[in-house]
Amino acid sequence: MSRSPFGFNADDHERHHWWRSVLFKLLLCSASVALTWWAVGGALGVAVGLLLVMRFLGQALAPDLVALAGTAWRAMRSLAFRQVQGHFYQFKGHRIRVEDDELLRQRWIALDDLATALGSPMPAVALRRRWPDGVREQRDGVYVVDDVALAWLGEQRNDRAGRLHLWVERDVWYPARGRKASYQQKGTPPGVPPQG
Repeated sequence: MSRSPFGFNADDHERHHWWRSVLFKLLLCSASVALTWWAVGGALGVAVGLLLVMRFLGQALAPDLVALAGTAWRAMRSLAFRQVQGHFYQFKGHRIRVEDDELLRQRWIALDDLATALGSPMPAVALRRRWPDGVREQRDGVYVVDDVALAWLGEQRNDRAGRLHLWVERDVWYPARGRKASYQQKGTPPGVPPQG
């Protein structure tokens, strides 16, 4: 049986705190109805108690209801976009197809989409000659590995290629490899504590 890790878990605390808060508010409102019914008596006491409780309960539960609506909206969005999550990328209004590698922590980018976003052709033959393992055919076109795309874009001397290079590095290359791999390849930026 696995033991729970020591330390403070903020997610569990917030979840339990939210339920405790709602239950406490409902208990307080129920006590108010009972007290008003006991003090006034009869149906009039229940009606007055319910009117007071509805007003205070609406004010007390409003933040919780707004938080619940936000959570439900985020859950519906993630459910609706689950099929395209991680596969839809866009640079300056151009859709770029990106596929994750099955074995390695790298991504493959559609060469046609890169060329369209760049505004000039990217020669698949020259890329295949220089990087034979970095270009491959797939069912919907030629794909190039993100390292090769970065190397080729880094050699180009125009502003659009520089911006596309930065976009590929930030949105495609870096998320696939993570912070540690980025530090190993490019060096740790100044001011970052040492990794253990």
